[in-house]
Amino acid sequence: MADDDAPASEDHPKPKTTEVPTAPSKMQVWFPAGVWLRKYDWGKNTTADLIAAVSVAALLIPESMGYASVAGVPAEVGLYAAPLALIGYALFGGSKLLVYAAAGSVAAVSGSVVSGLSGGDKDTAVAMTAALALTSGVVFLVAGLVRMGWVANFISKAVMAGFITGMAIQIIVGQFGKLFGVDAGDGDTFEKLWTVASDVGDWNWTATALGVGAVLLIFAIQRFIPKLPAALTAVVLASVFVAMADPNIDIVAEIPEGLPTFSVPSGISGSDWLTLVLGGAVVALVGFSEGWGASSVISKQTHDDLTTNQEFRAYGFGSMGAGILGGMPVTGSLSKSSAAMTAGAKTQMSNVFLAAIVLLTLLVLAPAFQWLPETVLAAVVITAMWGSASPAKLIRLWRIDKVDFTLGVLTFLVVLGFDLLPAMITGIVASILYLVYRASFPGQAELGRDDETGDFETIHWEFGHIKGTGDNDAHKVPGIVVYRFNAPLIFSNSDAFEKGAQNLLIEAAAKGGLPTTLVIDCEVMTHVDSTGAAAMTSTFKYAQRYGVELVLARLHIGARRLLEVTGDLDEIGEERTVDTVRHAVDQGTAKS
Repeated sequence: MADDDAPASEDHPKPKTTEVPTAPSKMQVWFPAGVWLRKYDWGKNTTADLIAAVSVAALLIPESMGYASVAGVPAEVGLYAAPLALIGYALFGGSKLLVYAAAGSVAAVSGSVVSGLSGGDKDTAVAMTAALALTSGVVFLVAGLVRMGWVANFISKAVMAGFITGMAIQIIVGQFGKLFGVDAGDGDTFEKLWTVASDVGDWNWTATALGVGAVLLIFAIQRFIPKLPAALTAVVLASVFVAMADPNIDIVAEIPEGLPTFSVPSGISGSDWLTLVLGGAVVALVGFSEGWGASSVISKQTHDDLTTNQEFRAYGFGSMGAGILGGMPVTGSLSKSSAAMTAGAKTQMSNVFLAAIVLLTLLVLAPAFQWLPETVLAAVVITAMWGSASPAKLIRLWRIDKVDFTLGVLTFLVVLGFDLLPAMITGIVASILYLVYRASFPGQAELGRDDETGDFETIHWEFGHIKGTGDNDAHKVPGIVVYRFNAPLIFSNSDAFEKGAQNLLIEAAAKGGLPTTLVIDCEVMTHVDSTGAAAMTSTFKYAQRYGVELVLARLHIGARRLLEVTGDLDEIGEERTVDTVRHAVDQGTAKS
């Protein structure tokens, strides 16, 4: 019987596929649409992708209009952003199903950047919002072309958790004025909340009833009738009510009929363009963090092979497309992508169809939005941001890492007390400082032997200024100190390395006399620079001064080569390097 026909067992399960993994071709890396379009099954996939596009449109259209209000621009700007953003990502992105369109996070950052530059002028705000989408796209594209995908590794998840949570609450509170039909005023989140609450006597109760009712309706539909488009249902019902009853509430301004035109934003000064480029970098940072998180979640189901550089380029083309059509900044959306997956989307063709539906809406249905009340659009935004406003991620950080929790809460409070840009700068600076701190004070440990297994395990450990003991049966070997430094030995932590070794010898001398051998476990010391090499030799000389033999165990080839080049290994002695900690301890025990 052939191996492929052998029955599966618990120890030898059947493979899920017989395909052999291969490296992606240049076509797949630079223009993935050229691959999936060539293989697209028009008979099998078209219906599924079209149905999914219609389903997602029911979510994307009202949300995009709502996010435009968050960005401080007319509702149509959110719709203008969608067509070329969707097509740009479809042609160049690596995810089969990611929906690339307006989102609350980039809308809030856009509003924060533009409000300080536009001077309250509507036309200027529209032009600058489109320019910001364009500059964020340029930042994305340049980052992808010069292969700066590694930058994504320095975005602290704790900072982003605090930022997104605070931003969601800021957006929700910012919509309260429209929800209750009053002027929320300016200021930070706390001031807006106080203004709305203190003006309860001036609330427009018709708008309040309609808006709160829309919130409850959307949540109820999502909970009990999930297949029904909740936001679109609320928008349609509210518009019908307004058209029939003509209540005294604020209405979304009439959306221009016809298609948007290609144009580069004009009338912006050179200094403002520079500010918009810097703002575009912040939009790109926030947008990629949200989009990459969304595509990562989706890829677990679609098995996409995503790379940050490819996604940077795709985000760049999509964002520049949004700006050229006069739209707002965009990013990948988890909620819309999940909706596409649930609706049965097969490929990015669903997003091409979705772009066509948005254009058709602008061409045919724009007049219908003249009855859409602002309070219901606020309700759409509030329900869309509700999940992101949950503090669950921050609370989880408390159980995992207190420092991460502190970084997240710090960013969260700055968002609410100041604004998004100061919060992002604060979070990034705090993350860098913490990174420098961790690099300067990495983990260190003293190892002991477990008599039952013969393995060497942690007896005492130290991380930064936190100390603890190992949970095992290991004990010190008489006359031997085993020291492990849990990081590459470089200029920023060489002093901590020396002091750690010296303190172990001092403690040993105080408790019962100096040991005969100091074993340095170099397993985690994957790299040594010239400063680290000098620190190693300095530690060797310190030990020699007190008659203690130094032995280096498990020295990596890269670290060894550096020590050879600097001459420090010659000074320490090649004979003082061994393959294992056990060998080093046995060698030291034999001499004692």
